[in-house]
Amino acid sequence: MSLYRQAVVAYLGLLLGTSCNSMAEEAASDPLELGETRIVDDQLADGSAELGYRVESIQLGPLGNGKLQDTPFSINTVSGELIRNTQATNTTEALKYVPTVYSNTGASQITPYFTLRGFTASTWTYNMAVDGMRNFDVYQPMEDKERIEVLNGANGFLYGITSPAGIINYTLKRPTKRTLREFTLGTYDQQVYGHLDLGGSLTDDLRYRLNLLQSDEGDTNGIDDQSQERHLYSGALDWQVSPDTLLMLDASRSRRDLEHAQALFMTSAAIGIPSAPNMAKNWGAPYTGAMDATNRFGIGLETRLNDVFSLRAKARYSRIERSYFLNRLSFVNKDLDYRWRVDSQEEFDTLVKQYNLFLDANFSTGPLQHLFTVGLTRDSYDSADTGYRGTTYATVYPGNLHGNTGYPAWTEPPRGTSTSQETHYTTLIFAERISIGDKWTIMIGGTRARVDDRSTSRSATGVETTTRYDEQEFSPAYSIAFKPIPAVTAYASYVESLQQGMVAGATQANAGEVFSPYVSKQKEVGLKATLGNMDLSLAWFHIEDANQNVDTATNVATQDGKAIHKGWEFSATGRLTERLTLTGGYTKLDARIDRASANEGKTPQGVPESMAKLYAEYDLPGSTSHSGLTLTGGVTYTEEVPWDASNTLYVHSVTLWDAGLRYRARIRDKDTTWRLSVSNLTDKDYWTTRSGILYLGAPRTVSLSSTVAF
Repeated sequence: MSLYRQAVVAYLGLLLGTSCNSMAEEAASDPLELGETRIVDDQLADGSAELGYRVESIQLGPLGNGKLQDTPFSINTVSGELIRNTQATNTTEALKYVPTVYSNTGASQITPYFTLRGFTASTWTYNMAVDGMRNFDVYQPMEDKERIEVLNGANGFLYGITSPAGIINYTLKRPTKRTLREFTLGTYDQQVYGHLDLGGSLTDDLRYRLNLLQSDEGDTNGIDDQSQERHLYSGALDWQVSPDTLLMLDASRSRRDLEHAQALFMTSAAIGIPSAPNMAKNWGAPYTGAMDATNRFGIGLETRLNDVFSLRAKARYSRIERSYFLNRLSFVNKDLDYRWRVDSQEEFDTLVKQYNLFLDANFSTGPLQHLFTVGLTRDSYDSADTGYRGTTYATVYPGNLHGNTGYPAWTEPPRGTSTSQETHYTTLIFAERISIGDKWTIMIGGTRARVDDRSTSRSATGVETTTRYDEQEFSPAYSIAFKPIPAVTAYASYVESLQQGMVAGATQANAGEVFSPYVSKQKEVGLKATLGNMDLSLAWFHIEDANQNVDTATNVATQDGKAIHKGWEFSATGRLTERLTLTGGYTKLDARIDRASANEGKTPQGVPESMAKLYAEYDLPGSTSHSGLTLTGGVTYTEEVPWDASNTLYVHSVTLWDAGLRYRARIRDKDTTWRLSVSNLTDKDYWTTRSGILYLGAPRTVSLSSTVAF
């Protein structure tokens, strides 16, 4: 960034200031409780800094809203206030301190992949949702999100067909009753951005929310010459049609353009895994990058029919556009000379139509209180692309990991196979939650999930192949919860989940091969407690699933045997003392392959066996919610990660440190807040990995922002 731009940003930051006053916190309305469908008065919001980022209410898909500490599932939350105060600009950064999440793809922003409980979570494995509805786009802006919820483990009962990793659910910001006006100006590395957040009442019964974002093309993620331009237009309306009926609308347009993307790396067992090079150096070519654009429109209705029955319905339409060019550097010898490979997907267009309808009944029979839900969800996914292109250059270009970098001149790779896909996901769900007094709750439920998929591929020579399967399965779920005292919940649960069979990726030797669907089974026992102002959670789990891997020697994707994953998760969020806020936890995982023709007893590739994460804030004496200085910092530890399915090579363990501060003041009768964040404080170079690919992490990155409430 030029000195001029730095001066402009600094001047505007001082002039405008920034406010973490919590008019944004007022954005979160109390959950719409069954039988109390209404717009409620704004209060101190879930997840605010004053509450230690604790969240009380979360979404449970078709079950609606529920109290986090009462749910019989392991769930982590990242509030919008925490996202803003850590200055996270993408999902990878927002989930940095969630102890159950491993980011496989490091600082790569083309396609993020995560690991939860040892299983892959991504758009392609159907582990993403927005407001409880399945999500199909890769890029998600953070600026219009109220919070992110991470439901750990198998959840077919709630979301139908997904991998047993869990669900990452983005909750959108909703309209506010009181006037909200905030403007944030900031820099992320050398990228300047502005974000406007507006909300309030148009009439007594009509409220609005508007989020606008524009960022320039400055260098991002601390990587030389890698730039990303982003914009977002997001709006929402809540109309209280009657005391018992609420109509909700939301619409958004988002786009990001990533240019000169960091390269990916390939190695072999014979060559080994070298020490990570300088991560600030861009090993990619100027013509690599990605474009992701999404138009989304949704409508929802919640109404109380009478004293017993309530109805909930939603519909959403999305159009998703995507294209990318990325390069892989493949080491050819122990001197770490490398060959180039260019992969591209020129155009990938997707239309998504989604609907759901749920009927809730709240009634009692003697000493038992019943909450019964029955419903239907439908997701229709229609996609087409212009053909995958890929080229491996035979020539070793003047590129070496410890020498000069070079790249081939741009030539369009030869056209590969184009595909079109039409998929319909349908689920029928029922759930009966029975409360026995104020101590016991039993849940019995199930989902009939069906996938109807038709995929057509056309080779570069015009050969067309169509595959289709239509499978369905019933997935039961049971749980029991006991509250010995109001602040403690002990629970046990059992969930099954249907998964769509793996499809071999475009870069794999058996590209396009479709594997049969399968069922995963999960047992979980947990304990949740609120001690003072801290929310604590401890869970033990055992999951059986089909084993999937990519052979790094043959590049063949396979589905063989079982994967058995069991382990412990601990998380804590809240104010340990009046001045000290903590959020983080620890995961210990024992993941093994069982009854497979190969790799018996091995840990699946790309799965760390332990992770520890902690983020802390300390308010200096004299600080209040509207003024004062807060010191911030964090540390994350990830144990070594197997690079290949046979566990011959490992990516080294890594410990990363972050630091920062936040200053609040009232200037000219306006609440303002300045934030400074430094991630990877020691500028440590490290690798992450998935499917035999090596990804570089993020180098030291400095972020500065200023918000004013006006």
